[in-house]
Amino acid sequence: MDLVQEYYDLVVPYLEKYDYDSDEFKNKYHFTGELGAIYQKEQTIFQVWSPVAENVEVLFYGIWEKDYRIPEIPKEIWQMQKIENGAWQYKAESDLHLGIYLYRVTYFNGKQKTCVDPYAKACTINSGYTVIFDPKTVRLDQESKPRKVFTDAINAVIYEASIRDLTIYPHTDIKYKGKYLGLTETNKTNQEGKPVGLDYIKSLGVTHLQLLPFYDFATVDESNPFATYNWGYDPVNYNVPEGSFSLYPENPLARIIELKMMIQALHQNDIGVIMDVVYNHVYTVETHPFTILVPGYYFRHYPNHKLANGTFCGNEVASERSMVRRYIVDSVLYWTNEFKINGFRFDLMGILDVETISQIRQELNQIDQNIIMLGEGWNMGDILPIAKKAIPENSAKLKGVSFFNDQFRNAVRGNVFHKTSKGYITGKTKDTDFLNYEILKNKYSNLDQMVQYLEAHDNFTLFDQVSGALPNRSAEEYERRQNLAASMVVLLQGIPFIHAGQEFLRTKMGRNNTYNDSDKINQLDWSKINRYPVQYLHDLIHFRKTHKYLYYKNFEEILDHIEVAFLSKHLIKVRQKNSEYDFWFFFNAYEGDSYTLVDAGEYHVYFADNLSYLDVEKKISFVEGENTVKISGLSTLVMKKIKSLK
Repeated sequence: MDLVQEYYDLVVPYLEKYDYDSDEFKNKYHFTGELGAIYQKEQTIFQVWSPVAENVEVLFYGIWEKDYRIPEIPKEIWQMQKIENGAWQYKAESDLHLGIYLYRVTYFNGKQKTCVDPYAKACTINSGYTVIFDPKTVRLDQESKPRKVFTDAINAVIYEASIRDLTIYPHTDIKYKGKYLGLTETNKTNQEGKPVGLDYIKSLGVTHLQLLPFYDFATVDESNPFATYNWGYDPVNYNVPEGSFSLYPENPLARIIELKMMIQALHQNDIGVIMDVVYNHVYTVETHPFTILVPGYYFRHYPNHKLANGTFCGNEVASERSMVRRYIVDSVLYWTNEFKINGFRFDLMGILDVETISQIRQELNQIDQNIIMLGEGWNMGDILPIAKKAIPENSAKLKGVSFFNDQFRNAVRGNVFHKTSKGYITGKTKDTDFLNYEILKNKYSNLDQMVQYLEAHDNFTLFDQVSGALPNRSAEEYERRQNLAASMVVLLQGIPFIHAGQEFLRTKMGRNNTYNDSDKINQLDWSKINRYPVQYLHDLIHFRKTHKYLYYKNFEEILDHIEVAFLSKHLIKVRQKNSEYDFWFFFNAYEGDSYTLVDAGEYHVYFADNLSYLDVEKKISFVEGENTVKISGLSTLVMKKIKSLK
C-alpha cells in the first residue's frame, strides 16, 4: 500500500474520534513523568506515552555487542501496563545495558505497528533500533567540571559550518576527515603549512561555532557515509547523535563519546557550540514514532485531515500541543545538560509557537542565561495564528531569543534567490530602512534579538552572488567588496553571523541549494585561506571584542547615541557618540573615492582604505576649512575622535 494512503488510513479515525487541541484531552492525558528507558543496573523502566493505543509492548532483541546480528524475531515480548495520563510502563528486572528494543502498538482495529522510542538516546546503525545504555559508560573525565560559560548573545560572533565540510578537504593532514574527532585535532595544516580546522576557527576569534545538524538524520547511510552527502535537515531520532560523523557508527555509544570529545575540544579552545535543531518537521511522517504512538497528534492537519505543510517538507509539528511542547523542551534540555551545548539555532522557528520557545528560554535561563537561542523567524504556515508564531513581530514575548535579519541581508547583498540581484555592496541601494532604528525597534524588541548576516548554508554564497551580479571583475575588487560586506556584519549593531568560508570568498560553483551535493561542492577549500579577507575579518572581530561598549541591547541607547545617514546611494555614515567617545564609521560601496565633511579634530584610525591599523597607531587631523575626509573606493573607514581642533 502507498505510504501516504496508509498514513491517512491510520490517522483519520483518530482525528475524527479525538479533539487533540481540546483542554479536555490535555487535562486527561498530559503526562509529567519521565519517558524513555530509565536505566539502573538492577532494573530498567520503560515508559512511553501512547494514550489512544489499545496495547503497547516492548520487543526485546537482545544485548548489543560487536558484530551482533539483530534477530528478525524479538527474543522476548514484554507486555506494558497502562499507567496515568495515557502513559504505559514496563519494568525489566535485570541489567539491560546495551539492550536493543522497539515498541509495538496495537490499534482499535487490531492492526499493529512497531517503532523506535521517541526518547531514544542511542540507536543501532541507521536508526533501526533503540539501545539502552548505562549513562556512566559515556561520561568523560572533564564532565565533572563546572559548565563553561560563554559570552552573552550581543557579544557573540557566530561562525556556521558543517562538521563534515570543516574537515573533509583532502589536502590537509587532518586524520579524521568528516568526523566529530576531526574537530578535536590541533596543529593541522594545509599544503602551505597554514592552520586548518579547529586551529583556524580559533584564530579567527569567533566566540561560537554553529554546527549544521548533528542529531540522527535519515539521508546519509551510516554504513557508507561518504557515498552520499546531506546537510541533515531530515530528523529521525532527535536525541541521538548522527552516526555518519562517528568513526564507529555501528557502536551505539561511540557517537555519543566522540561528539562529547568534539564539544570538549571546542570548549577548551574557548569556542561555544550552537546546535542546529529541526523540531518543525520530521523526515518520514508516515513511519515516525510520533505517528505510530499517537496517530495524528504530533502534526498539524487541516479540517479535511490533510497534513499541513508550512515547512514545504511534507508536514509541520504541532508544537502548541502540550505533549509536543514537552517533547521539544525535554530534547533541548537533554542536549544542554548531557552535552553542555551553548546555544540552539531553530530551523524554521516561525513554524513553532511562542509559548514553546518562551518555555525553552525560561528553562535554559535556569541553567545558564548566556545560552544563545536564535532561529529563522519567518512567517510560514497558515494554521497557527500569527500572534502565536515565534516570529520577530512577537519578539516582545520572546526576550532572549534572536532572529535572522533577512532585511539586512537582502538590502546589503540583494535578493538571495537571484544570483545577479544587486544590493548595497554591489552598487544598488534599494532599501535604506535596514539601518532605520526607529523602524527596526517596531520589529525587534531588543537589539540582541537581531542577527546580522549576509550568508548562511542556504542560498548562493556571497561571492557567487557578487560575482554573478558583477562578473569579470578583478580578484582585488571582489576582495574589497567582501571586506566591505564583512565590516557591515561585524561593526554594525546586532549579533554578527558568518558562514564558514565567507571570509575567503567561498564558492559553491554558483549553486544555490547544495543540501545533497557532493563534498567537492560543499567542502571548505583550505587552500584559499591565504587570502587577505581572512586577516581582515580577524581584525574586525578583534575590534568588536575589544570595544564591547559600542554594542547595545536596546534601541533607546541607539536612538540616543547613534546617527545614521545615507550620504549618497553609495556612502553610509554611522556616528556613535556619548560623553566618553566619538566614533565615526563610513561604508563606501562606490568604486571610486568618496568625500564628506567631518568635525575638526584629531582622530585615531582603526580601518581605512581596505586596511586594518589595529597593530599600528595611525592618526589623522582635520582643521576647520580643511575637514573633508576621503573614504577610498569599496572600503570601510573607522575612526575615533580624540580631541577637537580649531
